[in-house]
Amino acid sequence: MQSTYRWNPGNVSDADSERERTSGSPHYLESLAEVHRLLEPAFYLEIGVRRGNSLELARCPAIGVDPAPDVATFLPATTVLSTKTSDDFFAGLAAEPLPQAPDLAFIDGMHLFEYALRDFMNIERLSKPTTLVAIDDIFPSHADQAARERCTRVWTGDVWKLQRCLEELRPDLIVLSLDTAPTGLLLVAGLDPDSRVLWDRYDEIVQRGCGDESPAAAVLARAEAISPTHPVVNRAITLLKQFRNEGASRMDVVAGLRAAVASASAQ
Repeated sequence: MQSTYRWNPGNVSDADSERERTSGSPHYLESLAEVHRLLEPAFYLEIGVRRGNSLELARCPAIGVDPAPDVATFLPATTVLSTKTSDDFFAGLAAEPLPQAPDLAFIDGMHLFEYALRDFMNIERLSKPTTLVAIDDIFPSHADQAARERCTRVWTGDVWKLQRCLEELRPDLIVLSLDTAPTGLLLVAGLDPDSRVLWDRYDEIVQRGCGDESPAAAVLARAEAISPTHPVVNRAITLLKQFRNEGASRMDVVAGLRAAVASASAQ
């Protein structure tokens, strides 16, 4: 997570309820806790720790990365805090690698498209085919919440663009957007650590994607989102755990997940 921008609360009116509204249910922390329960990761990686509420959910060895954490909760001895930016953290892994590939990673760092994209790219490069990535802040409820310069209390920035980017350039991935409160959650599976698509086109992607484009009405309305309690979510996560235990190939992982998603969509 990079701390480039600072928010001036004087720019925000408490009475501006429309700009500050949120939607979705349940809260993303409740959904993330269920992901932990179902997946039972052996190693967890988190980008953007803040108060530690999501990092606290880990029941396995974990690393949380944040250059300025303000942890206000208990973290077990198996959890390590790295007070680096995510870029510096990933760059340092060449000299000090992770103990193992993460089974679950959570991206909640700087709320700008290019930062979230880099975090995803770096995590995928460290991943296994059965790694699951969850990404916060994909659903602004008002265009002002998606501004690249923060002007609201509820701020997603333009992380919403990441889902579109992955769907356009990485159709090999399995992507599910969840209707969690307050700002949605994106699950990405079927990772390929050998893929060069995003790395080779990163400059082009950023140049095209980092303008002041407002989110479409479908994004604001969460038109493609599914409930976190939808059976397909449970099934996909359960399959990932099964495939991990079996040492399945990426081909089998992707095929199994696509079949599960297609079956649920047909019902």
